[in-house]
Amino acid sequence: MASKPRYHPTDAPDAARVAHGRVGVLILFLSMGVMLATLLSRFPTLRDDLGVDTGVFALLLMSGAGGAFIALLLTGWAAARFGTRSVLLWATLAHTATFIVIAYSSFVGSPRLFMLANFFMSFSFAFTNVAMNAEAAAVERHHGRKIMPQFHAAFSVGMAVGLAIGYFFSHFEVEVLWHFTIVVLIFAIVRLAVIPMSAIDGRPVEGEGVALGGPFATAKAEYRDSRVLMIGAIVFAAAVTENAAAQWVAIAGVDDFEKRESIGDAMYWVFVVSMVIVRSLGGHLLDRFGRVVMLRASALVTIGGLLLFAFTPVFWLAPVALVFWGMGAALGIPIGFSAAADEPKRAAARVAAVSSFATVAGIAIPPLIGNLAEVITTRRALLVVIVGCLVTLALAKAVRRDEKMFVRLRRRLGWTRLGEPEVAVSVAPTDTGTTLV
Repeated sequence: MASKPRYHPTDAPDAARVAHGRVGVLILFLSMGVMLATLLSRFPTLRDDLGVDTGVFALLLMSGAGGAFIALLLTGWAAARFGTRSVLLWATLAHTATFIVIAYSSFVGSPRLFMLANFFMSFSFAFTNVAMNAEAAAVERHHGRKIMPQFHAAFSVGMAVGLAIGYFFSHFEVEVLWHFTIVVLIFAIVRLAVIPMSAIDGRPVEGEGVALGGPFATAKAEYRDSRVLMIGAIVFAAAVTENAAAQWVAIAGVDDFEKRESIGDAMYWVFVVSMVIVRSLGGHLLDRFGRVVMLRASALVTIGGLLLFAFTPVFWLAPVALVFWGMGAALGIPIGFSAAADEPKRAAARVAAVSSFATVAGIAIPPLIGNLAEVITTRRALLVVIVGCLVTLALAKAVRRDEKMFVRLRRRLGWTRLGEPEVAVSVAPTDTGTTLV
């Protein structure tokens, strides 16, 4: 009788299988962080090799956000129809191939090829992202403890590793074609090796019709909720804060501070490490001070970091500014997603709704900053991020766990839902202390 494969799909794993699945998913997250950082680490060289200015390069980057946006319409259906194990396999192959095409577009100096490859690379990245997060949730469920932050921390660690590798290749002026090809092939092999371990079950969903539309189809009813819209605005601002650094810090180091690309990579590495440190302490900070206080503190720290980065007269203060900026950027998205999931029965739809705001941020903001950088310096163009910080300060109370204040707001705006109960004025504890609700 033939024995089953070591990592055969199962919906009743033992403790050892769960432990192996946890390791596999951690490696997947880490490898995806390395891959993303590999691309970001060579943005200045990519721009120069493609022969475009900063504004045009920003428009080329929009193709990636467009690919991720369209992928979100298909990922839920694909995972249910084919299973996360198959999605991880094919997305890994597609991601590897398109990444190498991006490297080749730099070698031949073709902006059109870059735009096309970037679209499909982000498209395949989104499929991997959804599938590995689904497996992370499965591991957490079988593990019986809240270990999801560990997986996202592994992604940030992978980014730090990828930036360090990028610094090495950039410092020795290795062509992007060879840098990307070597790193991508190594980590593609790693990903393919751990997929069977990572997918505890990973089989198609049987007996359920799954419609196209992804999170947008699931979330459309939630867009009528005032609290969801406010949390979505906070997530939009947080995505802008984090992504602006990822896309433009290294370029600012090259253009504005007149440093080598490797120094620009080191600057962004400082930002990422600052985020990793704060995220590792995030649970304790939130338990101690609450969501609202930490969200407002994060916005103020980010504003301070951005102002210092934009106006510092000496280069040595730029890394100091990035420490503050990274610390301020660390908790915005986790707080927003956590707040969206407060009501268990509506958690999935609400998380899907607010995640769409982050996707829109990826489409709208890069060209804005890129075109501003053509008129003023890149580091001054990044001051646009402060607008998002001000929005966060204004809407921070939306992340409170108590929703009764929003019932009253909906009534004032004429958005009352059928059957919504009357609001009783009482005193209750919230994330910011005792307040009237």
